[in-house]
Amino acid sequence: MKKTVLTIISLAILGFAFSQSDNDQVNNEGSVVYEAVQKLDIHLDNMSPEIQAMLPKENRSSKRLYFNQYASRYQNIKETEESSMDHESGGGMVRIMVSHADDIVYRDLKDNEIIEQKEFMSRVFLIESDAPEVQWKFTGNQKMILNYPCQEATMEGEEGLVKVWFTPAIPISSGPGEYGNLPGLILYVETNEGDNTIIAKSIELGEVDAKYLEKPKKGKKVSREKYLAIVDEKNKEMGHDHGGNTKTVTMTIQR
Repeated sequence: MKKTVLTIISLAILGFAFSQSDNDQVNNEGSVVYEAVQKLDIHLDNMSPEIQAMLPKENRSSKRLYFNQYASRYQNIKETEESSMDHESGGGMVRIMVSHADDIVYRDLKDNEIIEQKEFMSRVFLIESDAPEVQWKFTGNQKMILNYPCQEATMEGEEGLVKVWFTPAIPISSGPGEYGNLPGLILYVETNEGDNTIIAKSIELGEVDAKYLEKPKKGKKVSREKYLAIVDEKNKEMGHDHGGNTKTVTMTIQR
């Protein structure tokens, strides 16, 4: 009888171990849908209050992160159509055009490299760099997101304090955009004192087709410094006079 009981217990423990191993394997691959919300505070020179009131106050977009234990790829779920608004002012016409950049962030988790494909002013750029070393601070705070146990971590970034929530239950050192380097997948990001957030809305675990984890190759290769210089120069030319009585303001939302 003792022999039988011991055998059953041993088999139960072995079965549990295999079950845990299988779950770990499944949790290493899948996709996450995020909603990115960015509050906008846009002020343009020589623009009437009526036109200022027409400018968007926030930008919402849906993103998807594909991942496995070797790589991740963060991109728009679908290309957002360009929107435009026309307004008569001073006997002329003002046209405000808003477009959303179709950016891709690819992270090589094995070699710790990042490839960014960025669209700006109808031009596409490719930026390759080593993943930055991030000094995360663990706050000890915990909560559930989409039924996954999460822990809070913070760091000081270019936009001030960055707060994230990550889940060790999905042991992938990645997340939306450039965020990663934590012992678990990031499900929530908050920057600019809450003005910018990226929130996981759904998680689907399982095998990911290799085509969704391909490295981006489109665009002109530039350094990050060169890209930022181009963006800065073009942003100073956001108001373009095309002659006649029509003035066009073009804004590209990047996140």
